[in-house]
Amino acid sequence: MSEANQLELNKGDNIIFAADVSRSMGTKDCPGNMARIDYMKEGLRTFATEAAKYDTDGIDLITFGVDITVKPKLTAEAAGEIITSLAANEGATDTAGAISKAWSLHKQGGYEQTVLMVATDGEPSDESAVFKTIAEITHNLTKGEHEFAISFLTVGVRSPGLQAFLTKLDDALPGAKYDIVDVKEFDKVNFAQAFDGALHD
Repeated sequence: MSEANQLELNKGDNIIFAADVSRSMGTKDCPGNMARIDYMKEGLRTFATEAAKYDTDGIDLITFGVDITVKPKLTAEAAGEIITSLAANEGATDTAGAISKAWSLHKQGGYEQTVLMVATDGEPSDESAVFKTIAEITHNLTKGEHEFAISFLTVGVRSPGLQAFLTKLDDALPGAKYDIVDVKEFDKVNFAQAFDGALHD
C-alpha cells in the first residue's frame, strides 16, 4: 500500500466482514490442504485484529448461507471467538442478502467510509440479485464513490463459473454508477491490501 493510500485507512472507518458458511466451504483445496472454512477463519481472525485498530466503534461480522446473521460492533477478541465457531453447513449462498445487510449497517451508522470484505468460495445463489443490489447502492451514494466499497476475497480454487461472475462484477457491473468492487484471492492479500484494493482497484 502506498503512503498516500495508507492515509485513507483512518480511525473511524467502518469495516464489515461477511463470511460465507455454505457447505462448499468444507472443500479442502487451500494451502496446506486446509478446508476453505478453516483457511478463511484463520485469515479473518488476523484481519479482525487489524481492523480493530481503525474501526473504533467495533467490527461488524455478517455470516451468510441460507440465512444472514449479523453480529455488530465486536471487539477483535469477540469477533475472533465467533469466527472460530463458524461451520460450513448451509445449503445456499445469499451473497446479495449479505451485501444488502452491510449497506443497511452503513446507512444506520452514518459513516463517512465503509469497506465490506466478502470472503466467499463460490457463485452466489442469485447472481442477478448481487448485480442489482450493488448497482442500486452505487446510485445511492451521497458522499462520493469511496463511501461504500466492497472487496471480494475468494477462498479456494475458483471454478469457471465463479471466475466469470467475478470478472463481470469487477469490470462490467451492469447498471452501476461507480465501480465500488474489487476482487482478489484471499491467500494473496493482507488486510491493508484488501482495504486499499476496495477503494482503488
